[in-house]
Amino acid sequence: MSAVEDVRQVPQDFLALELREIRGHLDSIDKRLDSLDKRIDTVESGNDVRCQALVQRIDVVESANGVRYQAIIQRLKQFQQSFSFDRRISDLEADKKRLASWRLLSATSGLIHNPLKYLPD
Repeated sequence: MSAVEDVRQVPQDFLALELREIRGHLDSIDKRLDSLDKRIDTVESGNDVRCQALVQRIDVVESANGVRYQAIIQRLKQFQQSFSFDRRISDLEADKKRLASWRLLSATSGLIHNPLKYLPD
């Protein structure tokens, strides 16, 4: 039986050396992966901080723009109310119609020479 044991022992001795070498390579790969994981975690945490800072800056800019937008809308409403374009245009059209009617009256009667002095101020 010693021959059988010797036959078994030869592959085991050969494989044991190869297995130790493979195990050493795998351990070095594990160490590299662990160091890469640590570096990735460090980079991710830095990116998280930067991302949070950017989100906060974006929120500040959005709120400032919202305030500016509301101020512009309010200012436009004030301009619209102060000028009242619709009312002024309708007043001008009414004055134009009155002037035309005065001209027609003046042309037909010959009595009124200056129709503008009869228009209200």
